[in-house]
Amino acid sequence: MDTHLGPFEVLETLGSGTFGTVYVARINGDPLRRKVVLKVLKGEHVANPKIMSRTRDEARLLSRLNHPNIVKVERLIELGGRPVVVMEHVQGVSLDRLIERYPGGLPVTVALDLMRQTCLGLHAAYTTKGDEGRPLRVIHRDIKPSNVLLSGHGEVKVVDFGIARGEFEGREAATAHSTVLGSRPYMAPERLDGVPDDPKVDVYSVGMSLYELLTGSLMTFSVNPQSHRTAMQRELQYVKPSGMPPQAVADLRNLISRMCAYERADRPTALESARELEQLIATVEGRHRMALVDFARATVMPLYQATATSPDQTADPEEQSFINEITQGTATSSVTPPPTGAVSVRPALAAAAGVLALAFVAVVAVAIAASFRGDGLVEVRVWIPSDATARVAGTALPGPGTIKVQPGVTVAEIRFANDGPVWQCSFEATRDCAVRYVVEGGRGALSVDDGSAIPCVAGG
Repeated sequence: MDTHLGPFEVLETLGSGTFGTVYVARINGDPLRRKVVLKVLKGEHVANPKIMSRTRDEARLLSRLNHPNIVKVERLIELGGRPVVVMEHVQGVSLDRLIERYPGGLPVTVALDLMRQTCLGLHAAYTTKGDEGRPLRVIHRDIKPSNVLLSGHGEVKVVDFGIARGEFEGREAATAHSTVLGSRPYMAPERLDGVPDDPKVDVYSVGMSLYELLTGSLMTFSVNPQSHRTAMQRELQYVKPSGMPPQAVADLRNLISRMCAYERADRPTALESARELEQLIATVEGRHRMALVDFARATVMPLYQATATSPDQTADPEEQSFINEITQGTATSSVTPPPTGAVSVRPALAAAAGVLALAFVAVVAVAIAASFRGDGLVEVRVWIPSDATARVAGTALPGPGTIKVQPGVTVAEIRFANDGPVWQCSFEATRDCAVRYVVEGGRGALSVDDGSAIPCVAGG
């Protein structure tokens, strides 16, 4: 089936929620064959002005944020009368998928670092200054494991700001809602009281998510303050990660207790939480430590590949009809560009930023891992995306596979379609090296062991 959606070719369906469907698409006419994610509002909601406004607000809001731990929005377009949010493509899975994979809890350093970086993203969302020079004061209001992504390269991304509240020009949705939006049990108790939200509601949700990542279970609390505190002490006994000294375990339980405190005044800020989580990571014994990037390489990509489905497997006939309408060119389109001068945010904990963000850099998912064999050659395992082929040291690789090369300087050629560009990239084949092909600033490059990108040369 031909699945060209306006200026995009739909490749995969990532998922479908209450309000929209999420697709992976390729930008037609882009010489780099870049992939993006499209969040398409379902047709049944087009007549609802509140939902339409929230969708547009989410796009405008995220286009003002540029932070490694927040999914990046490129622009808002309209196809067939529906708003379509064009976002960066993150090859990863949501944290609820990881909980399914690790029902007894994730490795402790992985869980702590996931929530540390989530806190950094939330802090940036609240403190970033908009075009008018005032903080945007963005409060997510729906933090939960399913709204945080981990990429196959170790990037942590907060997603789905659809019910976020912020202070920015051009906002359409009303500041007050007749119903409370959010997800129980991650919702802070004061949100049920109708009081104005502040960033501590997100801290509460992070604390609840952290407990779930560590134990595989959810905490359940009463709306009664005293019962809340009693239940908290009972639930925290199940937080007993391996590899942490007793005092560190006590400190971890205390942090979760404060993050999930009934009174918001008793909770730390997102930035304070990130700092404490960083200190707790440092207490974990060496043999129990696992770097987030190593965990992602081993766990995320198999889950990601099992998640995506082809676009012709869409169950909803109306959505399939919409794609067909766009394919046939009968739907009108318009584009809302992002505001000029989008704000670039440096996280307050620069050293804690951890992993190089995608930030709409088109990572093309070529990973090369090498190890020496007994015959003196280097065994190289290569992973390439569906739209690319590779030739390493003169050996053609039409798909994922393993080859043997001489150790030392090696040339890899990456082609992104029969008529696409060829990038010639040199790397040093050494024992246990790992190489990833990226595109930065429109130019191919290699990142060796997640180090600085080494520019490639564009061939014919």
